[in-house]
Amino acid sequence: MPTTLRIAILAGLLALLSNLAVIGFIYLRTHDEAVATVHRQVIEQGKVLADVYRSGGHAALDDAIDDTMTYADPQTVIALVAPDRREIKGNLETIRASVLAPPEGYRTALVRLRGQTTPREAALVTHRLTSGQWLVSGRIAGEGFAIRDTLERSLFIALLVAGLLGLLCGILTAHYVGRRISDFARVATRISPRDLSQRVPVSRAGDAFDRLAAQINAMLDRISGLMEELRLLTDSLAHDLRSPVSRLRSAAHAAAEASDPAEQEELLGSVIRQADALMRILTAVLEISRSEALTGRKQFNWFDVGELAAELAEMYDPVADERGASLEYERPARPVPLFGHRQLLAQAVSNLVENAIRYGSAGGEIRVRVQPGERRIRVEVGDRGPGIPAERRDEARRRFGRLDSSRSDEGAGLGLALAEAIAHLHEGELTLTDNGPGLLTVLELPVHAEARAA
Repeated sequence: MPTTLRIAILAGLLALLSNLAVIGFIYLRTHDEAVATVHRQVIEQGKVLADVYRSGGHAALDDAIDDTMTYADPQTVIALVAPDRREIKGNLETIRASVLAPPEGYRTALVRLRGQTTPREAALVTHRLTSGQWLVSGRIAGEGFAIRDTLERSLFIALLVAGLLGLLCGILTAHYVGRRISDFARVATRISPRDLSQRVPVSRAGDAFDRLAAQINAMLDRISGLMEELRLLTDSLAHDLRSPVSRLRSAAHAAAEASDPAEQEELLGSVIRQADALMRILTAVLEISRSEALTGRKQFNWFDVGELAAELAEMYDPVADERGASLEYERPARPVPLFGHRQLLAQAVSNLVENAIRYGSAGGEIRVRVQPGERRIRVEVGDRGPGIPAERRDEARRRFGRLDSSRSDEGAGLGLALAEAIAHLHEGELTLTDNGPGLLTVLELPVHAEARAA
């Protein structure tokens, strides 16, 4: 059975059940109200006649019966009956013997009034008088239950209308759902490796379909971005590996043809350095891929971020001094525990410090700071160099995103990309801001719940 047909049937059944519930509620309330009204009228009428008998005796009761028969509506039942079921006074033609039996009070029975041919249901109140006679008063119930009877006669029509309306509602619902699903299917059919520009249309209703469409469109945007990034990565990797591989080949060829042992040893050392540079590039690319795939979370442990930053600052202080800059580290006042990958975070901070030394040492000052917070930890590395223009900071974070077009400087342009991937592994982020002057790179890492509790 097609999905749209099942949706139509389900919606129709739900609409039918809801209509039945409404009709049933109205019927029950109407029936109960009609019964309560008749019961209240009959009880009140019986009390009035009983009070007349107690206060005025048989004479007053006879007058009350005559007045009731004269002025009351034709549905009124009134009679004074002897113990042998013979009517002494009133408008009853026949009455069942069970009515004139204890206990006294309210009951329903079939009676036939004088002048009528068929018995009818009546609501009655019986009182046993001190003389042994029975005072019977009440009303024919059919008139009081007219609305109930009308509803019962109209119930079949109401059910038929409810079923048709439910079916119509189901068809409209199935049409709407089918049309929205067709939008998703049409976009999925059109998407191919050569056309990722298709998007699911989003209406202004803001319903679940719109939220799903927005999520799918965001996913498609992400896929398009990844495909573009993969293309740029392939182009950049080929471009950046061409020069090291050429230099490696040239050094190996020169070492093979060198006759002087000292010169040959020097050329072999150059071969090793070129090979190490290639290994660093490939290792960095591999670490970025692993971090983005979140494969390193199995190696998460608790460690002190402040202590890690202190070790790195001490290690890079001589390097900064050689480049004519001072490296200062602001140690936090207390330990800063973090649940993460210590080795990868050390690599990320090292990349930030190396970039600051390489490009910002001319400013003379490099500052490393760990700033703990209630929910996030900030690891800041700032310099006083030329900085990066705001419009090029996204380019700088991209893989092989070196800002020097000639690519003559050392490095492969993977430092910030690796740092950002490691931040992503820890559910954090890397931001580049102005240090006034210079560049301020910030690793923002979330604080684990246990660390906040401590």
